[in-house]
Amino acid sequence: MGKALIARGIGAPDFVKELRTVIYPITSDKDLHFTGELVKNAVERENLEGLRSNRIRISKISIQADQQLFFEVLLYGSDDFEESDLDNDYFIGSVELNLPVYGFQQTTTQWRLDIENLNIDYVDLDGTKEIHVVLRNLSPTSKNAGA
Repeated sequence: MGKALIARGIGAPDFVKELRTVIYPITSDKDLHFTGELVKNAVERENLEGLRSNRIRISKISIQADQQLFFEVLLYGSDDFEESDLDNDYFIGSVELNLPVYGFQQTTTQWRLDIENLNIDYVDLDGTKEIHVVLRNLSPTSKNAGA
């Protein structure tokens, strides 16, 4: 989906410059990221590489999981994540991924959920071109290690 910016110059012809929305998926690797067991309210922190810029807009978050659990994704602007000093805590936002209510069972061992139409302006403040993500298990059931 694109937008158009129209400008006029005195004595010059009108011109149109197209602004494009480019989508670059950033994904976690099931063998490297979020591999630990997570009891209720426990978190796992990951730095997901692959940003093309340190400033992006997140429009969609998707999850594929072995278990039908309720998760929350918290986004931070640096790999320091949660800081006790609120002046240095760069929390950007969070998204709930409620697989028990909204999830789709793709196969007998895989659940999926897409959260679309997000408008999260993300700034990687430490300049590493990473998304700094915390995954929190909100379910009473533990997330299995390796799942």
